Amino acid sequence: MDTRFECIFEGKRIFQVFRSGADAALFTGTRAQCQRFLEVYTEKVQKARNRDRSRSGESSSLA
Repeated sequence: MDTRFECIFEGKRIFQVFRSGADAALFTGTRAQCQRFLEVYTEKVQKARNRDRSRSGESSSLA
């Protein structure tokens, strides 16, 4: 993930979060908001991966 400076809007520095190699921004906000987005996004991805692993383990044990 990359965080890039976008502009200054109403006296605030605005940044955008991009997935590496992607052209479209996932999130736009202040630096602190972008950092919080990355924390939440990372946690969400980890939970999804853990959920997928537990489901794949269930299906193989049922067979």
